[in-house]
Amino acid sequence: MKPLLLLLGLAPLSLFAGPGHDHGDEFPGESPAALGPVRLTLPMVRNLDLQTAPVELQALAKTFPAPGYIESDPARVTAVHTRIAGRVTRLAVQEGQTVAADEFLLEVESRVVADPPPRVAIHAPRAGVIFDLPTSPGGAVSPDTALLHLADLDEVYAVARIYEGQLSEVQPGQAVRVRATARPAEEFTGVVTHTAAHLDRETGTLRVFVRVANPGNRLLPGMRVQLALVTATADPAVVVPRHAVLGEGGDLFVFRQLMTGPFTYERTPVVVGFRDDQFIEIIEGVLPGDRVVTRCNYQLQFVGAGAAVIEDDHGHQH
Repeated sequence: MKPLLLLLGLAPLSLFAGPGHDHGDEFPGESPAALGPVRLTLPMVRNLDLQTAPVELQALAKTFPAPGYIESDPARVTAVHTRIAGRVTRLAVQEGQTVAADEFLLEVESRVVADPPPRVAIHAPRAGVIFDLPTSPGGAVSPDTALLHLADLDEVYAVARIYEGQLSEVQPGQAVRVRATARPAEEFTGVVTHTAAHLDRETGTLRVFVRVANPGNRLLPGMRVQLALVTATADPAVVVPRHAVLGEGGDLFVFRQLMTGPFTYERTPVVVGFRDDQFIEIIEGVLPGDRVVTRCNYQLQFVGAGAAVIEDDHGHQH
């Protein structure tokens, strides 16, 4: 019997909620079934993609959130032109393609009457991504119209929108944490470079430009993002990731990994304090050096204490 099926017999279907259903920040109020240590096997841990994180001693940041979007840096966008009027006879690239400096892009045939008509090869003036490509084979082109735009996306702007009452909390050089709606598990860091010259009259918001390093071009222009602007840093405290804490009201808890056996987890009540967009301060319950479950901890509530079937490397159940 497969380990996943063994676990299925111990828990309701909610155990296998899909991605995004860990409910770590929702503090669900269901009554947990696990009243003691829960023991899993290595295959079960892998099938559930159960993850843990260390309890740490570190300084929390005071932040405030702001919605935003990704925008290319205008200084890193290059318009590619031709000096002659004519038509496109060859097109070797497409929108979204990454090209190297001096790579062949397209060929233009001149309107000059000659036999044969002169043809000009256009190469990339720099490395980048084809950001805009209004040109098509056979299409007419002229010197006053861009053939395409090349964008260097190694750095982009995360543009936040903040309200007038938050202006005093924003300044150049300020640290910012950025998460894209399309990539919630990844965090990017940036700094405030400047703000817009005026507020939007319709929304009453001001645009704040945050320069963000973008390795692998993971952030694309137009992506929606959530920003956390850091305004202050608190004293060091015992903290766990936000997703580690479950419960509601005064009944909050984590699943702490026990060192008395492999893949054994215990529901541990905690008292919490200050929190930021990443971590929650733990005043009582766990200590630095402990490990807590950060993924699939919600599902562990419904596994009977000590009831998981242990299967050895030979497939024998114990």
